[in-house]
Amino acid sequence: MEADKRIASRILFNSPIRYQQKGSAKYSDTVGKDISNSGIGFISNEFIPKNSHLVFELRSPWQLEPIQRLAEVVWVSNQPYSERFEVGARFLASL
Repeated sequence: MEADKRIASRILFNSPIRYQQKGSAKYSDTVGKDISNSGIGFISNEFIPKNSHLVFELRSPWQLEPIQRLAEVVWVSNQPYSERFEVGARFLASL
C-alpha cells in the first residue's frame, strides 16, 4: 500500500457489504474492514484493478435499507500468504 493519503479518518467497519463492478450483474459479498465519509477498506477474494468503479451496498444495524454508493478503487494489495486482496476505494456518489 502507498503512503497514507486519506482525507478523513476511518473507523472499524466489520459489517457485511455487497459490491459489483459498475455495469456488471454479478455481486460479490464480503465484510468491510474500515470506513469513513470519503471511502472504504475491504477484503476481496478477487483482484479488482485500480481505478475500477464499484457499486456498494452497505448495511448497518441502525438503518433498515442498505446504503448504495459508487466508489473508485484507489489501491489494491495482496494479503500475505493468501489469495485474497485488501482494497481501498474512494466514494464518488450516493445512488
